[in-house]
Amino acid sequence: MSEIQCPNCDGPIQVPHHGSTVVCPYCSTTVQVKTGEILKESYVMRVQYSLEDAWSKLLNWATKQLGAPQDLERKSKIVESELVYYPFWVVEVEADGDYVGTQKKPNWEGGGRFTSFTWESVEESGHLDIEKDIFIPASEDVPKALLEYIIPTKRKEFFSKDLIDDVAGKLRPVQVERQVAIDSAKRRMSLLLHDEAMKEVDRVNIMDTTLNVPAVFLVYIPIWHIKYDFSIRKYNAIVDGASGRVISLKFPRKMAFRAMTLFGGLIHLGVGGGLGLLLVYLGLTQFDGVFPTAFGIVFGLGFLGYALRFLKTAFTLSAEEEVAG
Repeated sequence: MSEIQCPNCDGPIQVPHHGSTVVCPYCSTTVQVKTGEILKESYVMRVQYSLEDAWSKLLNWATKQLGAPQDLERKSKIVESELVYYPFWVVEVEADGDYVGTQKKPNWEGGGRFTSFTWESVEESGHLDIEKDIFIPASEDVPKALLEYIIPTKRKEFFSKDLIDDVAGKLRPVQVERQVAIDSAKRRMSLLLHDEAMKEVDRVNIMDTTLNVPAVFLVYIPIWHIKYDFSIRKYNAIVDGASGRVISLKFPRKMAFRAMTLFGGLIHLGVGGGLGLLLVYLGLTQFDGVFPTAFGIVFGLGFLGYALRFLKTAFTLSAEEEVAG
């Protein structure tokens, strides 16, 4: 661990391993380690939900889930809790792009029972205009459940370490530099533009994109880590201390729910697979057409997908728990 001087009060600041941004423990100034400059756009979300409030939100959500034990609220209790402030770079990206691609469209030929078609590639072009705040985790310790979490930042306040100390929160170090976050956000926006274009065409041949970053700021989000006990076993939960939203929660499931889920999967597999095969058979032997056969295949695969989801849920609940985000 190295040390730098605060450019605001000249106090010594300990720099953790791989730290790119640090907070002065004396004046709460946020300093960029590489340049020694003060980061003015540094914010924190105030805790609006205490541990008791977060626990109430957690139980309220869990008890409404299908298959949750009726006595969950009465028999569960907190065994461990921790309030952690995770840093995120919020990068506002404005994207303007023009694309040229190809779209496959059916070209029908013939008529009656001998109708056939071929696929014809048609060139199409379009314009995209997107503005989006992209959240880049600034610490290696950010939980996986938070990587895709949409952070509400409307109530952010200028950073003050007192706000964190007052609630006994733990501050995670900033390990991602500002410019690295900007570059990462631009890459994400470019992928988003490409995905939006792919909704209109089958293949993008040309993509002309202009990206602008009008604003970047750092914000610390208070997250409750809660471990609770129910029927001897322990379960984990993550709750946003600023909004009260349950981000991730593992909770027990009743055996009856697992049995019901397995039964539902078998029904979907039998009924969907049987009807799908019947439609394919009739399409090939009786109607001699493309539509009944294709519809049968799609219908059967659709029911097969639902069946696999039911079966996966039933068999992966061996620990009698489910993760909700």
